Amino acid sequence: MNHSDLRVIKTKRALSQSLFTLLDKKEFSGITVNQICEDALVHRTTFYKHFYDKYDLLIYLVTDLTNGFFSADISDRINKPFSTMFESFTNVKFLERISRKQENDRELEETLVNHFITVLQNDIKKNEHRITVDDKIPSELIFYIYGSTLHGIMSWKNDYNMDLSPHELDKIYHTLINIKVQDD
Repeated sequence: MNHSDLRVIKTKRALSQSLFTLLDKKEFSGITVNQICEDALVHRTTFYKHFYDKYDLLIYLVTDLTNGFFSADISDRINKPFSTMFESFTNVKFLERISRKQENDRELEETLVNHFITVLQNDIKKNEHRITVDDKIPSELIFYIYGSTLHGIMSWKNDYNMDLSPHELDKIYHTLINIKVQDD
């Protein structure tokens, strides 16, 4: 399949937009491939030409939504993670609304956690030479600490309806952990 073909791009965009819209209406575990296809006006066989299943489509959608964040230099993503997220994500309020809608869906959470663990693990390994932490901390533990701290702060912010700026969240993050990235 030619991924630069305009028809492929349009089909993938329609399917991912359909999933994005459906995530605002119902939990991921209750969404079916048929519903995604109906909403996108795409035949089911076409769906399976582009995606293995709805989980594959979810990863495609999330990768697209977080591309700006993961395209930023790792020093920005670790030294000021919340500011970088805020600057790189479009439609932040809509994403927060979907996040609240999906907060009890274990299928979605498990899929995203596994995806981000892999992405963060590869990212940290690739940039390990630039990351400074206490020598007693095993390098393979860094991405767990980084990812779980970000997730914990975001969950706390949402659970307690905290109205904090990205800069304030970055300060809390660095108060909790001492991890920095040196510029190349």
